Amino acid sequence: MTQEWINAVVDRITYTNPENGYSVLRVTTRSHPKGLTVVGNFSAIHSGEELRMCGTWVQHPQFGQQFHMAKYSTLKPATLKGIEKYLGSGLIKGIGPVTAKRLVNVFGMETLEVVERFPDRLADCPGIGPVRSQKIIAGWAEQKAVQDVMIFLQGHGISTAYAARIFKIFGGDSIAKVSDNPYLLAYEIRGIGFKTADKIAGEFGITGADPRRIQAGLLFVLSEASNEGHLFLPREELEKKTGDILAVNELLAIRSAFDIQINKKRLMIRRHGDRELVYLPWMMRYEDAAVELLGPLLTARRREIQREKLLSLVEAAVAAGGPALSEQQQLAVELSLVERVLVLTGGPGTGKTTTLRAVVTAHRNIGRRVFLASPTGRAAKRLAEVSGQEAKTIHRMLQFSPNERGFKHNAANPLNCDTLVIDECSMIDLELFHHLLKAMPPKGTLILVGDVDQLPSVGPGMVLKSLIVSGVVPTVRLNSIFRQAEASLIITNAHRVLKGAMPTLITPDGQTKTDAYFLEMTDPDAGLALIQNVVAVSLPKRFGYHPIEDIQVLTPMHRGSLGSANLNLILQAALNPPGHGKSEFKHMHRVFRSGDKVIQTRNNYDLDVFNGDIGFIRGIEAEDQELVVEFPQGDRTYGANEMLDLQHAYAISVHKSQGSEYKAVVLVVSYQHYMMLQRNLIYTGMTRAKKTLVLMGSKRALAAAVRNDRVTVRNTVLAELLTKAYGESVNPALM
Repeated sequence: MTQEWINAVVDRITYTNPENGYSVLRVTTRSHPKGLTVVGNFSAIHSGEELRMCGTWVQHPQFGQQFHMAKYSTLKPATLKGIEKYLGSGLIKGIGPVTAKRLVNVFGMETLEVVERFPDRLADCPGIGPVRSQKIIAGWAEQKAVQDVMIFLQGHGISTAYAARIFKIFGGDSIAKVSDNPYLLAYEIRGIGFKTADKIAGEFGITGADPRRIQAGLLFVLSEASNEGHLFLPREELEKKTGDILAVNELLAIRSAFDIQINKKRLMIRRHGDRELVYLPWMMRYEDAAVELLGPLLTARRREIQREKLLSLVEAAVAAGGPALSEQQQLAVELSLVERVLVLTGGPGTGKTTTLRAVVTAHRNIGRRVFLASPTGRAAKRLAEVSGQEAKTIHRMLQFSPNERGFKHNAANPLNCDTLVIDECSMIDLELFHHLLKAMPPKGTLILVGDVDQLPSVGPGMVLKSLIVSGVVPTVRLNSIFRQAEASLIITNAHRVLKGAMPTLITPDGQTKTDAYFLEMTDPDAGLALIQNVVAVSLPKRFGYHPIEDIQVLTPMHRGSLGSANLNLILQAALNPPGHGKSEFKHMHRVFRSGDKVIQTRNNYDLDVFNGDIGFIRGIEAEDQELVVEFPQGDRTYGANEMLDLQHAYAISVHKSQGSEYKAVVLVVSYQHYMMLQRNLIYTGMTRAKKTLVLMGSKRALAAAVRNDRVTVRNTVLAELLTKAYGESVNPALM
């Protein structure tokens, strides 16, 4: 096909894939004044820009004639309308559609020159004071600097949606640093994978068995393993996976690169039995430190408290406002008073909350200062409600300092408490557990509460299970379901699933009253409308639930028609459609709208929001490209860069729901998610429902999940290390 050049003005950006920059544009040209469609991989272009493009004409069978762009360059807008659209597209922080119109009305065709070369004149424009003028000047300077990075990225096939993040991390040296070591992108920039970095490296001559490539490959394979929850990989497995992913079968070259990384201390080896276990340095430090820091708690002598006083403390705790305790629960309270560390575990309806409340009361009655914390904001809020005492997230309790990039409370500055109670401990990964142990007061008591049968933490390790399996950490497992809990089908079904039995499935008929329902959904595509109706109409009408604030849709995966990404699109359309006076902001391929429910997907210590925090968009500043999100801990302002870690939360994965409780849960179970269907996932999703559970999917998929009790094994030797270090010196665990 013959290529030709055209000049076109971007009218609108119909679609953009943030992963590769592939976009569908609607543009106008002199020969196509009514518009034409252009497709191709673009950088961060904006409406109103004029592009000079080289490409070919193609007749699409469904969408008609299209221009397929092969390469392009950006020209300045040549009309007043183009300038206004260009500046108002969100290109520069401080200039939105309103300000763009004002600037063009005052400066006309000179507008871009004024912004770029004579910014002092901006104050001549009505409505632009000194503050906004400075914001525009700073925004333009940053945009120009980022533009150079964008052009560089575009030349190497990277979506420029990541340009601002790359520039923020590497600054003015971005191009030089990435050129010198393209693999930095895979390590430092979330969303840019190893394959993309490896492709760029190839353009700089780093190919095949190049030592730099193999060294980077070893680190990448271990990083991917940590994303799957592993702390290490056996050496043979690491070498094989590295060779496979790099398509390098030269074992000597791989081992040579391995030795280099060991010498540089980028990899570390633990010899465990006859195996060599390979860690990223910080993973091995966390595991070793956890064993060492638990030592004083495990080997300390039991506190001497007379039996009569113990019993009186338990009785006083119950009398303070709770039901009578079972023998197991009383044992938990007693052990918490005499041991320095205790694990309390059990499923729903077994009295964990009642026991926890009694523990807190008993410790306060004896004069101990009690701190309470949970991994997430929602869990901390619930912990405060059930305990009657302030509770914080672990991160906020430890007080992260953005300036020092570490927690303020540590070994040198421990927490000022006598007893530390941590709830929802199944969610705690090894890194957070390490920081928690470092901040323990020298004579303090640590009480860990959680359901060990739930999914393990999102981050590496399986701390709660390791502590229990080690046999050296005093543990009480509550296993009797209380009579009042037996009336709940949610609870009885959860325990049935845990034992490998199918849950009792009740189809809504308008007559049967229960708290757990099942709706058959064999066709995933047809099921979308059913999910939409259940959330938007049925549950609110039947139970009075707020469709956004009270109901949470859970699904095993992010991808697929029944994955969280697609479900969020249909639920946003049903629950929070565009409307008169409702502001919205387009960021990459997403539309954020006032009233949207959103979830943070990565810890952001600068904003003091953490992975799994759910909030609601309360304000949108299109001029400044900012969102105001209301979280339980307060309002937070997101710039465009921070929005990369924000997703809609009408539907979330079961993993993301850990530690949270919702009035109503709609749990989707489909064979579309076959790889994720396992017993503890279904159990975790079911137990997130407080009042109403609706299981939606196929009985066949549900049965497959219930049968699958093969919990994914995570590579960690924490339990073995604890047993080896303290097996002879502490009291055996009590189950």
